[in-house]
Amino acid sequence: MKMRSLLSLTIAGLLSSPSFATVISGKVTDVSGQPVEGAEVSIEGTRRVVTTDENGVYRFSDVKQTHVHLHVFSSQYIHGDNDLGEIVGDKTVDFSLTPSSVENIVVTATALQSSVLESVTPVTVIGAERLRRIEAPTLGETLKNTPGVQSTYFGPVSSSPIIRGNDGPRVKIVQNGLDVSDVSRVGPDHNVTSNLASATQVEVLRGPATLQYGSGAIGGVVNIVDKRIVQHQMDGVEGEAEVSYSTVDNGKYARGDVTGGSGNFAWHIDGYSRNTDDTDIPGYASVEPDEDEAYGVLESTAMETSDITAGLSYIGEEGYFGFAVEQLDNRYGVPGHSHEHEEDHDEEDHDEEDHDEELHEEEGVLIDVDMTRYQAAGEWHSPIRGLTNAKFAAAYTDYEHVEIEDGEQGTIFSNKSSDIRASVSHEEVDGWHGVLGVQFQHSDYEAEGEEAFTPANTSSNYAVYLVEQKVVGDVTFELGGRVEYTEYDADDSELSLEVTHADEEEHEEEEDHEEHEEQVTSYSFNKYDFTSTSLSAGLNWEYAEGRSIATTLSRSERAPSQQELFSAGQHLATQSYELGLVFDLDEDGHIEEDLKDVEKEVSTNIDVTFRKFTGDWGYTVSLFYNQADDYIYQTNTGLLAITEEHEDHEEEEEEGTPIYYFQQADADIWGLEAEAYYDVNAQVRVTVFSDYINAEIDDDNLPRTPPMRFGGNISYVSNGVSADVGVTWYDDQDDVASYETQTDGYTLLDASVQYEFGGQGVEWIVYAKGNNLTDEEARVHTSFLKDQAPLPGRNLTLGVRALF
Repeated sequence: MKMRSLLSLTIAGLLSSPSFATVISGKVTDVSGQPVEGAEVSIEGTRRVVTTDENGVYRFSDVKQTHVHLHVFSSQYIHGDNDLGEIVGDKTVDFSLTPSSVENIVVTATALQSSVLESVTPVTVIGAERLRRIEAPTLGETLKNTPGVQSTYFGPVSSSPIIRGNDGPRVKIVQNGLDVSDVSRVGPDHNVTSNLASATQVEVLRGPATLQYGSGAIGGVVNIVDKRIVQHQMDGVEGEAEVSYSTVDNGKYARGDVTGGSGNFAWHIDGYSRNTDDTDIPGYASVEPDEDEAYGVLESTAMETSDITAGLSYIGEEGYFGFAVEQLDNRYGVPGHSHEHEEDHDEEDHDEEDHDEELHEEEGVLIDVDMTRYQAAGEWHSPIRGLTNAKFAAAYTDYEHVEIEDGEQGTIFSNKSSDIRASVSHEEVDGWHGVLGVQFQHSDYEAEGEEAFTPANTSSNYAVYLVEQKVVGDVTFELGGRVEYTEYDADDSELSLEVTHADEEEHEEEEDHEEHEEQVTSYSFNKYDFTSTSLSAGLNWEYAEGRSIATTLSRSERAPSQQELFSAGQHLATQSYELGLVFDLDEDGHIEEDLKDVEKEVSTNIDVTFRKFTGDWGYTVSLFYNQADDYIYQTNTGLLAITEEHEDHEEEEEEGTPIYYFQQADADIWGLEAEAYYDVNAQVRVTVFSDYINAEIDDDNLPRTPPMRFGGNISYVSNGVSADVGVTWYDDQDDVASYETQTDGYTLLDASVQYEFGGQGVEWIVYAKGNNLTDEEARVHTSFLKDQAPLPGRNLTLGVRALF
């Protein structure tokens, strides 16, 4: 008991501050002198945050720092700050904020946590209110209308974000800055396990973000920010709850989150439940449907998901420490494998027993996910002289999923991983302030079963990084570098492969059709290790009030992922045979007994972003060019892996799946993202956006390159009523790779409306939203299943949300 008391006193002492007392107060107004209510005023290097009252007044009592730097944030204004330096006695500090016509949110995913408008790199932050409007069952579908972002779309049950044509191991998905550590980077059929139900914002960093997140972020980062570990003191309880129903899949969704605190302790609990049936579509699922294929339904897309998260924090004046636990259970179908249909999907009387039978007994492929995640985080302000704060964050994830085929257990995938990071921020030195950080990641991956197309392996990653920033007049300079060491240790494996050419099946009349012998080879892998170095330099110049130019030049190195290295087997969900970089495959389908050397991917990238963010109109335009040496890509070889032989009408036929081979070659990728708005009046805003990417490798196009698109939206807000109508046009994609087919374009029409009202401490929101209102058949070029799984048909979602 004495030791426990001593530990509690030690933590409380470290997170408390010495005793000097100063009062700092003032008033925050806009440029016309009107008070700004609800602005957050903070003291850099402390946990002290106060909110301005209706008169714009704020006040800090008992300030114990001798060097004080104040920051003022309000989402409707440009960030204000004042470095007071060394202070003696009480101070009165007033601020005049310039209005911003775009929501100006602090980006927590960046090392220096700049606001959206101050960032030297292209970034989009989706706040809580907007997120609730666009939230879909998967992360990829939620973010797909963000400029520069599209979706892998593996049916409505699984999709990941694609950033500037990059997905999989090039896009890092993190929750509160820590890797989600699922297996969504291994295959598009594996859903991202991140929880959006209680997210306060989602941050999308477009382009290389390797300095803070490593080589897995060479294409970009998606950071989901939530309140599972409370960081600020609070007294009382707040939260929200929501229920909704969607017509396209008979979907039932419920969620809730509650946060409370008293004194130095705060807690948080959130959870959600989602149950859906198979999804309605406009027509047949397949481009060339079988005779027995169901019309108007995408089979094997039912979903049954539940998730609960709980966290507890101790918060002192100079820091905090918190811990959280999450438990996810997710069971969902994988489309594209079965056309069996035992019951009419349009039947209206779906009770719980019918749904359970559909999900658990339907022939096809199901994935049953079980994940437990432990997360800790802490921050200590001004730990020693010269340092403004020290941060620590860690997560351990125990992930497992079972693939069930036709009701029988198949392959089991498991991934036990750790992610630990620590950083310190230093005081200004000759105008430069920055962050020095270290990171350690370890993963123990294993797959057992017929679809274990990657051998069991462990990976370890050690990294150190430095980011520095300096403001000179209207220009913010930023420099950074990172060095990381990655090591893979894979179990021995046996590769069994029988190959034929795809075009041979189309020429059965050939007289000299040779027999295909099965090649069986055993491989023993040496340790593969890579040392990657990344450097970046950027600036943001506000050349006129409310107008800026930001540019970044970076050179990033990426170690291959374990899937890219060691894949060797049938991937049932994508209906392909995957073969990794270490294997030497020739054009006739023969694999050498000796393993190949593998090079790091080296990318040189330049970004230029133009912003206007004041007045009744504005824009953000980003241009980028990426030249990559030894770019790693997966392409269809035109070869088929023979999976089985059977007799049909007394003739033996061979069935095979396409062989997708990971290869390396030099690539050039360039494109643009643009978004502009115009405020017709105080109630109506018109927004347009577009993005385009060109991706070439040697003399060919990169496969699954997103098509060009244009979108527009008209929104209305007045007296508790808000509504919007949006349309997005996707071009045909005819710039395709070898053995890849073209994809027709399509146009999607969406709309939503909501009404807010409140009383007695509860704010109510009732809403309705419609997607694909024209019921158009739309096939996603970036999807492995574009010919088997179109987007959902017309959908209407009705819901109610309560905030207290």
